[in-house]
Amino acid sequence: MSLELSVITSLEEFELLATKWESFRRQHNDNNICNGWDWLNTWLDIFGSEKDQLYLHVWRYQQEIVGIIPCYLKTTLAGKELRFIATGEPIKSEVCSEFQDFIINAEFEERILKQFSDQVTVDQNFSAIIFDNIIETSIANRWLNTLSISNWVKKINSVGTRYIIPVQKKQEAQLSGFKSKSIKRHAKNFISNTDYQVIAINEKKALAGFYQQLIIEHNTSWQKRGETGAFENKSFVAFHRTFSERMLEKNKLVVFKIANKTEIAALFYGFIDGNTLYYYQSAVNHDSKLSSAGVAMHVVALNIAREKKLKFYDLMKGSNDSYKTRYITSDITVINASTYTLKYKFIKNIIKLFQKFNIRISKLISTHN
Repeated sequence: MSLELSVITSLEEFELLATKWESFRRQHNDNNICNGWDWLNTWLDIFGSEKDQLYLHVWRYQQEIVGIIPCYLKTTLAGKELRFIATGEPIKSEVCSEFQDFIINAEFEERILKQFSDQVTVDQNFSAIIFDNIIETSIANRWLNTLSISNWVKKINSVGTRYIIPVQKKQEAQLSGFKSKSIKRHAKNFISNTDYQVIAINEKKALAGFYQQLIIEHNTSWQKRGETGAFENKSFVAFHRTFSERMLEKNKLVVFKIANKTEIAALFYGFIDGNTLYYYQSAVNHDSKLSSAGVAMHVVALNIAREKKLKFYDLMKGSNDSYKTRYITSDITVINASTYTLKYKFIKNIIKLFQKFNIRISKLISTHN
């Protein structure tokens, strides 16, 4: 029997895929929260636009899913962009979907990628293909490297490294595996400290209070540096309020605070997907009396991962000089990969120049007033 391809273009069709989508991911060990149906569905709920269109490819063999390429077409002034769902929202509200990829049964990979190349080449309904924050060795990047469209330009930028910590069976082995001596010292100090409690959030009402605390503490921390925190954007906040509630219902949410009677030292916000605990966001009180509240937070997260018998604790993307290098070394390169028409790039450059001009004019007007 041949492969059956369905191109999903409506939200109704996408919603019907939920159960089989997740079942297929589990079968093929796709432990990537940003490939999850719930993450993509929440993004579409918050950021979906009538101007854009789903371009989701699903392959079946004998009625069973064997491949998913979760993309959509984003409409821009420069032309349509083929992107992963959950990317392309405004920078100020960016949820930073990371490590997305094509989800494919290895047995059918070659045939599926060829069919997708043929489909994309024939459609020509867009001016650019943009994959942000993907792994250099991903199927998506391999496919993009082999794609050949006449007069299109390809570009790859390294944007960081993925830091993922294997969860050890014993805490002692976990701490000794940290790369930095100071991290080890702070971790041991926290373990012996009896003044602070770890308060887990497991109910919807408590989550609402925790989330509001996270917003305030996170934004305050960034404001002290003279910068704007992510949680100051309404769409970003709406995405995570919705997603966290959905994850709580499925027992996949990990949120906790480290506190004593007088202060909150740290707030942690993460998710479980497959065999991995993902560290997504936090608020750390750098003025806390607790020795390195940030280290304490990661120690607690690793303890939770161990208790739940997970295999990995994913710190997500960081720069090559990130604090994350003090926990683990990594050679997992994260890239932005794209290919586009010359006309698309020309229009994009014109738009950037126009935006810079407007900003300068606005500053001059503000200064004059």
